[in-house]
Amino acid sequence: MKPPGLIAACCVFALAYAGTIATQTTPPPTQTVQTFSLPERPVALTEDTIKRFLFGFAPVAATVRELDGRGELAERTAVLDVKAAEYGFASFADWVDTTNTIMVTYHWAINPNPRAEVEKAIAEIPAMPNLSEQEKSDMIAGLRAGLARVENARPTPENMAIVQRHLRTLKPFYELWSAPAG
Repeated sequence: MKPPGLIAACCVFALAYAGTIATQTTPPPTQTVQTFSLPERPVALTEDTIKRFLFGFAPVAATVRELDGRGELAERTAVLDVKAAEYGFASFADWVDTTNTIMVTYHWAINPNPRAEVEKAIAEIPAMPNLSEQEKSDMIAGLRAGLARVENARPTPENMAIVQRHLRTLKPFYELWSAPAG
C-alpha cells in the first residue's frame, strides 16, 4: 500500500501536467488532403503513378495523422517529404497533387456532367422558404463559381483513361476524399 503523501503528490503532479498541456498553443495542423480539393498542379497520370499512390496512400496518410500538430511545420514537412519519397513522389506536395489529381479525375469519371448537377441544384434554390432572397442569390453565385472551377479542372483524356481502368480499386480512396468533414 502506498503512503497517502505519495498518492496526493501524484495527483497534484497529474493535475499540474494536465494544466500545462491544456494551456499550450497548438501548432498549425499539417497540410492534409482536403475534401474535394483541386490539385495545385495537376499531374500526368501513368499506371506506375496509380500503383505508387495505391501502395503509398496508407503509410503517407498515417504519417500525416501521426505528425499532426507536433513540432514545427518545416520539421513535419521534411518528415512527410521523406515518407512520400519512399513511394516515388518528389515531395509531400507532389503526393498531395497526385492524390487530388486522381480524385478529381475519378470524380469526373463517375460524374461526367457536373453542369447538369449544378443546374439542378440551382433550380431548387428559389423554392427554399427558409432562405432570404440575398442568401438564395449568394448560394446560386457560389454554385456557379464552383462549377467554373470544376469545369476548369477537367482532366485530360489520358488521365481519364488511366483512372477508368482503376475505378473499382480507387473507389474506397474516393469515398474518403469526398466524405463530408466532421
